[in-house]
Amino acid sequence: MKSSKRPGGRSARVREAVLRAALVELSETGWDSLSVERIAERSGIHKTTIYRRWGSADRVALEALLERGSEGIPIPDTGDISDDLIALGRSIAATISEPVGRSVAAAAIGASDGSSLRAIADAFWSERFDQAGIIVRRAIDRGQVPVGTSSDRVIEGVAAPIWFRVMVSRLPVADPWLSEIVGSVLETERALPRKRTKGS
Repeated sequence: MKSSKRPGGRSARVREAVLRAALVELSETGWDSLSVERIAERSGIHKTTIYRRWGSADRVALEALLERGSEGIPIPDTGDISDDLIALGRSIAATISEPVGRSVAAAAIGASDGSSLRAIADAFWSERFDQAGIIVRRAIDRGQVPVGTSSDRVIEGVAAPIWFRVMVSRLPVADPWLSEIVGSVLETERALPRKRTKGS
């Protein structure tokens, strides 16, 4: 009798080891030194396996970043946009305050135009904005913010001060401060003029 294939199995273990090694390499040595060879040495996975599955160190890094972003910064759904954005802000602050998160964030911020890192960073931000944007889209459906509210503008308005506070000012991100930021962003968004539709 054939045994059923164990869920996850070797493929999942290889992927986990390689992605974890890539993040540690990024945090310790930076993007300029990132290579398949270094990832292979740290992960214990042969470099030919990594090349066959990902093709390059950049692709490994992209997948590692996207996975860390989706796992480290869950998208809340409390039923209220203010509470959702505050919870999102807490998660962002916690993630980029960790050693690995801070190093990767600093590298992403400093990526030069036209570099392979810039393309990876752009893909990462695009994915994160799309994921977090559901907070605003839900709020529109609930009538908490006007139709036509820009999800990108709201998420950026909340996230940018957090990044500056953690990465530059090195100050704590407390709930009262977060509440002020979220309140200001939503107040500004609700006050923007909207195009009138027929019948309105």
